[in-house]
Amino acid sequence: MQPDSLKANKELVSEFIRVFYNEKDFDRARSMLTDDFANHHPGAGAGPVRTIDSFREHAATPFPDFSLTVHRMIAEEDQVWTHGVVRVAPDAPGVIVVDLWRIEDGRLAEHWDVGQAVPEGSTLDEMIADAR
Repeated sequence: MQPDSLKANKELVSEFIRVFYNEKDFDRARSMLTDDFANHHPGAGAGPVRTIDSFREHAATPFPDFSLTVHRMIAEEDQVWTHGVVRVAPDAPGVIVVDLWRIEDGRLAEHWDVGQAVPEGSTLDEMIADAR
């Protein structure tokens, strides 16, 4: 895959995260998903409409300040991986998340994610610090 394609894939994921999770512009977000978008998040359902409805019901409506901040992003072939922090409110504890996105023809086609709370004895800063 060409470096320009990897850059475009990362830009697509960045834009989707901003629009979907942070701005909650669901019409714009829908245009970035394939018609057969597969979301493997538990309970999210199949397809773009169900993905949006599920997020709206379980996160955006009960937590209007829900946000996702990405701290790392890696692109390879047709996939983009992100490592970030989800917060349901500005003063709420952060949850560390890793999302994997598959891109098809310039749109998001598939999504997987895992998350974890900050373990006791650790800090959020330690969890997202650059480990190099």
